[in-house]
Amino acid sequence: MDTDREFEHMMMSVRNSSGSITQMVYAANMLQIKLLQFVARLAYKGYLSVKSRDDLAAFAKLSEGKYTIYSIPVSTEHVNDLKQLEALKLELQNVSEKSKKKRIQNDISILKERIDADSPVEQLKGKGLKQCCVLPKVDGESGTIQIAVMNKDDQIFKSWFASHIRVQMAGGKKEITDLKNFTEGNYTIFNLPFEGKELEDACRDFNTLKMNYSILPDLKVGNDNSQIAVANADRNKFEIWIKMYREDMIKQDKQPGNIYEMDNESYMDTAAINEDEYIDNASLEYQKVNSEFKQHEVPGPKVNVMQKDDSEEFARLKKDGNYEMLTINRETLVDNMAFTSVSKKMREKGYFVSRIPGTYGKNEKHLILPAENVFVADEGRTYVGFIPKNKPSMVAENGNVKTASYENIHKQYENVTRNMTYVKNLKPKVPNLNTGKTLNPKV
Repeated sequence: MDTDREFEHMMMSVRNSSGSITQMVYAANMLQIKLLQFVARLAYKGYLSVKSRDDLAAFAKLSEGKYTIYSIPVSTEHVNDLKQLEALKLELQNVSEKSKKKRIQNDISILKERIDADSPVEQLKGKGLKQCCVLPKVDGESGTIQIAVMNKDDQIFKSWFASHIRVQMAGGKKEITDLKNFTEGNYTIFNLPFEGKELEDACRDFNTLKMNYSILPDLKVGNDNSQIAVANADRNKFEIWIKMYREDMIKQDKQPGNIYEMDNESYMDTAAINEDEYIDNASLEYQKVNSEFKQHEVPGPKVNVMQKDDSEEFARLKKDGNYEMLTINRETLVDNMAFTSVSKKMREKGYFVSRIPGTYGKNEKHLILPAENVFVADEGRTYVGFIPKNKPSMVAENGNVKTASYENIHKQYENVTRNMTYVKNLKPKVPNLNTGKTLNPKV
């Protein structure tokens, strides 16, 4: 089978139980390879079916690695059915007796019919999206599944996703449909830097202020962020609340989180996860299997092949209101930075490391970004990095790796960015569909 041979070539180390990758020809797609390797390891140990392994490998080849993984809210029943289907696939591959095979195949057929009746994949096919891949369910969340969608099909997917989310809506003070009707569509979505009890406390404040709002479904539970839709007529009330929130955080000697505006597409982008997140969110038993293989890995040289600023991934991040673009001068901030043992180690691990503007000598700090979030621009004279607005980034300082808030990092680059010729020339290249305006009034 062609898929098997290709998978065998790329993942041959899994077969000999070492779990390492020696084919550096695949270096430009290391995240995709890590995902394939992870699934192959689970299949090798009997936790996942060979069919699931091969389906993912075939999709990775077909998409040429150009895809995005989304967490999709679904019913618990649908998740349980998918888990049962995976168990039946495993049972089928390990049975040789014809009568047992026939029984299992019949059970699979009946189960698939039930799954298809409520399947996002079947709904997407009806919208014209012919190829996507449901990833094996490896995390402990009972209300989500992960789907890989080719970048070229992203708009078809998001058109479907928007309607799917509306069906899943739990709503806040008003259901989002009610809010739309009540405001005639005049509302704005904001990201809030908290969830859980803090969100409940904030909702009590919103109710006291008599705001018209709706809490949107959390598309990435556990990332300490929530999204709220606020009627534009009540925007002043919301901004008053932001000021109160920041004052309260400062009184408690806490760093106020970043509150920013987002459009519908950026809200849906909060459901996107990368391969590392998919692996890191896996249940403990799967993590242990992966660790067993990693213990035998022989690390090879890291080869970071950064994309240019005309790539699809650059355009995607540029439009995503959950990220802020930073321009990094190669000569001053990369080539002439003072390397520390920590910064060197992070580079060896495959991260992009650069000096933070305005920091020198003993006070020099280094920004550490995933290499896939950094792009080559301006004929190699400039790097363009993207930092998340809704979570901290890594910074090397005084021999340690720490985290720094979006605000603390962004202000270091603000003056530099304002005067960069590259940034002024960038707007015609990639249309910015979202202002991503940050609403953090100064106290």
